[in-house]
Amino acid sequence: MDKNGFQLRLRVAWFKNFLGLAIDQVSLEKQYALTPYYFWPKTDAWEQLKLELDSKIWLTPEEKIALLKPTAELMKYWLSCRDEPDIKIFQEKFEKMEFVMTNN
Repeated sequence: MDKNGFQLRLRVAWFKNFLGLAIDQVSLEKQYALTPYYFWPKTDAWEQLKLELDSKIWLTPEEKIALLKPTAELMKYWLSCRDEPDIKIFQEKFEKMEFVMTNN
């Protein structure tokens, strides 16, 4: 947890043809959906998440960057490895993200 008593976590719905990306705010006791899912590459999900985070005035620029940078890395990785049959490889590489659904 950070100084505010919560952390942000990216939720990932991993599919062969697209990613669903959403952000949750996680505290010690609860998890709240901070954004809806955005589906990439059908939409510019990274930009939509950035706009959502920018609208949350209580978040610091560092907190936003700490979430958006690995999101971009995940998207790039997905492009090159989306046909990989074992989702565990991705879960290990991006362990701070929550993979909630998969469909290979």
